[in-house]
Amino acid sequence: MITTDSNKYLYSLRDLSAVSHTANVIENEIDRVMSAVGPKKFAAVVSDNASAIANARKRISEKHPHVLNIRCTVHFINLITKDILGIFSFFNNFI
Repeated sequence: MITTDSNKYLYSLRDLSAVSHTANVIENEIDRVMSAVGPKKFAAVVSDNASAIANARKRISEKHPHVLNIRCTVHFINLITKDILGIFSFFNNFI
């Protein structure tokens, strides 16, 4: 979490590696944290754009219209970089 005065906090850390990352599971986790902290204290939820996460973000937006849903720009840059490097790797096989 980043507060309005730019302080950073880790509110909760849970190992969900054994749980299926469906939209319902992700939505419930986001909702759990928002409920514990207070939904009015949130301005945005930032995540990548996997389909389950996109669906969870949409549901959170419906419940909390004041909370912005922001796709992580760094994640997009990472995906683009991987694609570019993959193209170079592809062409290096022909050289």
